[in-house]
Amino acid sequence: MNTFKITNIFGIDVKLDTSWFIIFFLLTYTFAFFYYPYCCPNLNFVEKILLGAISTVLWFFCILLHEFGHSLTAKKFGFKVKEIILFVFGGVSVITQLPKKPSQEFLIAIAGPVISFVLGIIFFVLSLFTKEGTVLYGLLNFLTVGNFMLGAFNLIPAFPLDGGRILRSLLWNKFGELKATKFALFAGEIFAYFLMIMGGLYFITGEFLNGIWLILLGYFIKKSAENNYKQIITKSLFDKYKVEQFMHIVKPLFSDTKVSDVLNYYFPFYKVKTLPVIGKDGKFYIIDIKNLQQVPENLEIEQFLEPIKCFVSPYDDIFSAYEKFLNCNLNELPVIYKNTLLGIIKKSVIEEKIRQLEKLKEI
Repeated sequence: MNTFKITNIFGIDVKLDTSWFIIFFLLTYTFAFFYYPYCCPNLNFVEKILLGAISTVLWFFCILLHEFGHSLTAKKFGFKVKEIILFVFGGVSVITQLPKKPSQEFLIAIAGPVISFVLGIIFFVLSLFTKEGTVLYGLLNFLTVGNFMLGAFNLIPAFPLDGGRILRSLLWNKFGELKATKFALFAGEIFAYFLMIMGGLYFITGEFLNGIWLILLGYFIKKSAENNYKQIITKSLFDKYKVEQFMHIVKPLFSDTKVSDVLNYYFPFYKVKTLPVIGKDGKFYIIDIKNLQQVPENLEIEQFLEPIKCFVSPYDDIFSAYEKFLNCNLNELPVIYKNTLLGIIKKSVIEEKIRQLEKLKEI
């Protein structure tokens, strides 16, 4: 996706995908020339366009609140939420960890529809105090119906919709995570094909826009379900592999070590580009080999030390470690347990294990 950041709320980046502008203009056009002429026929051209744009922005604000329902619930469980992206099909919360328990999956999934239903109720109550036929009544009426429809659509038990994730969480305890995921995925594929077939029928009958929209939506749901399933099955396979099985045992250096010793002895011996160092304050730091390659070799490495921002435990599963690599945008991570630095693990080692599993057709 080509995205750009518009704000940060509760520590979560809110971004717009470039595809969002497609739906912005389509919805603005629909509101301006199909909805508001019906509910408020006395509006002029400029007023209809302006109201169409305002309605579209408010609608996506409601979608954003729906996504914040998911994101803030995930944060409550200690999961990192990287960003929320608004795009042509609505919105998506990028949560960097998968739920570890069915109860977490259930609560994260249901939070979004609950927010939508609450918004629907609020807008409905406000509309009761508004005169029919007015612009405000038309806007509130749309936001009422729209939020109830958004909540209901997302509760369809088809993975990866919220309803599919809720279904997966309900089946998880009885059948296990993988079987529950397969069942929810099967339901998601059926729903995706249903949407694409309906889109084809619309297309044949001359309703080209509705037809194309349903076909694209069905295809998006199908591909999203497949990608999510691969992520979940990869996590399940990697549960049995721990960081300690793949890490390089590396003895921390001292901060007064010479650059020449690092380049000529430690680097060739340990074969890692990130070396742990004990600073003069007794804390652990790291040093990147690439920062030493163009400096005088008689210098001490103290001035090149960097604080450790990301690390893993030796008892973390490999999938969690790989997520940490992606979140921190690093190729090597220190392995720390109870204030003891044990070594370094490479991203490439984990990726090689993924390739091995793929060759065995396990993923």
